[in-house]
Amino acid sequence: MLTRLTIENYALVEHVDIDFRPGLTVLTGETGSGKSVIIGGLILALGGRADKELIRHGSDKSIVKAEFQTTKKGDSHILGREVSAAGTSRAYIDDQASTIAALNEAAAPLCDLNTQQGQRNLLDIDKHITFVDSFAGLNQDVDSLRELYAEFIDRQKQLNDARTNADALRERMELINFQIDELTKADITVGEEKQLNDEQKKLESVRTLMETAQEIVFALSENDDSIISSLSQLKSRLRHAAELDKDLKADSDLLAESVINLTELTRNIESYSSRLEDNPQRLEEINERLNELYRLKKKYNTDEAGLVAKLEALTRESLGTDNIDEMIKKLAAKLAAARDGYHKAALKISESRHKAAALLEKQLIKELADLAIEKASFKIDFQYEQDNNGFDLNGETVKAYPHGLEMIEFFISTNPNEPLRPLVKIASGGEISRIMLGLLTVIAGRYKYPTIVFDEIDTGIGGETAVRLAAKLKQLAKRHQIITISHLAAVASQADNHLVVTKQTKNRRNVIAVEYITGPRIKTELARMTATV
Repeated sequence: MLTRLTIENYALVEHVDIDFRPGLTVLTGETGSGKSVIIGGLILALGGRADKELIRHGSDKSIVKAEFQTTKKGDSHILGREVSAAGTSRAYIDDQASTIAALNEAAAPLCDLNTQQGQRNLLDIDKHITFVDSFAGLNQDVDSLRELYAEFIDRQKQLNDARTNADALRERMELINFQIDELTKADITVGEEKQLNDEQKKLESVRTLMETAQEIVFALSENDDSIISSLSQLKSRLRHAAELDKDLKADSDLLAESVINLTELTRNIESYSSRLEDNPQRLEEINERLNELYRLKKKYNTDEAGLVAKLEALTRESLGTDNIDEMIKKLAAKLAAARDGYHKAALKISESRHKAAALLEKQLIKELADLAIEKASFKIDFQYEQDNNGFDLNGETVKAYPHGLEMIEFFISTNPNEPLRPLVKIASGGEISRIMLGLLTVIAGRYKYPTIVFDEIDTGIGGETAVRLAAKLKQLAKRHQIITISHLAAVASQADNHLVVTKQTKNRRNVIAVEYITGPRIKTELARMTATV
């Protein structure tokens, strides 16, 4: 519901900040006091047309914000507009810049406007079907039907694309299968290339490594004056010296350990040398494998890990060329199932709509009589569009829509002996609001909008009709937040919240002010409205 409306520098409003409450809120005031300006500010905040001429004289911009509580937990959305004197307009959602289209989309489910300035659902033929669906309790069924329609369209597109692109798909599958075969045979593992490079380097240097190993072994142990032999002699002499002077003991041990380490080194180098192999055939195999890895990496523009991932991705995508015809058959079967599911649900909804429409017509005519639209005739017209590729309905092939197989338009005659004509073309502003109220009374709380705004709903009525109208607004306000401008004390007296709009003088300029009134002030305002003071 609407919880707050802030208007700055709009028409004669300098600044108003209104905290709205649940129930029936009535705005009253003298003719020309600015009641419609307040509603106009709300409409602007919800995405209505921006007009720089409505910027307060002397100001460079108008700002309007409307805050709505969207859940029982208190979550809210703030929708707003800023209109500059230069003629530019900016939209905001939760204080973040937005487009007008996004603002309208965000505002659409929050508030139903029934005013001269704002969009009226009754004047939008596409919305007429929603009233019937609400009355029939079909809203959830229609939401489910929209999902079935979306699935049907998606399946249809998939099949058409598959048939249209079958040859291209076969070529694609052949390529995929070739690449899978190529990468599978390559048997790539991450880290293989590094191992091969290390082995290649070793094989290319094997003779140098052999010569180096032999030279080291020869120098360490294989000649008469080898390093180990010389150090062994020195070790014996130093050990004898250490027996004479204990200060040499640590050095003697160090030399002895060096001889042991060099002897171990000699054995290691001899073992390493024995394992070295001059293998040109293996080197050729490594070069061929490295060339293959290089070619694949360049072809697929990736590394070893990428090639492994590529094979996995191709395997997931592969269908096999032999399976394309089978795939098309499966898609056709899925389309047939989706079509049948939509068709059955649409037929059931269509039947429910017809039953509900007949009852809604009778009940609405009764409600209109209570609202001073007496002897009215009202007809809910079901309209269909022929489509050779459509769906069967009572022996005819008709076009399908997300909401079903039919369009609905309201026809009305507000005067006796006058033919029925489209409601959107003949009803006056006050009549539209009262027809809307009649519909909402019949729908009895199943209308989806939490906030409903009326303007001119009591134009041209009075007496007992005004009392009945007020009672219907009061009843409706138990299920929706109702905001209305009224000139009738009978309506204002039923308000849960009474706002008075006045035009005051500030700094020698007129400004619009809005305030809640209670107690004695309500009595005074009602007396003014009935012209008894």
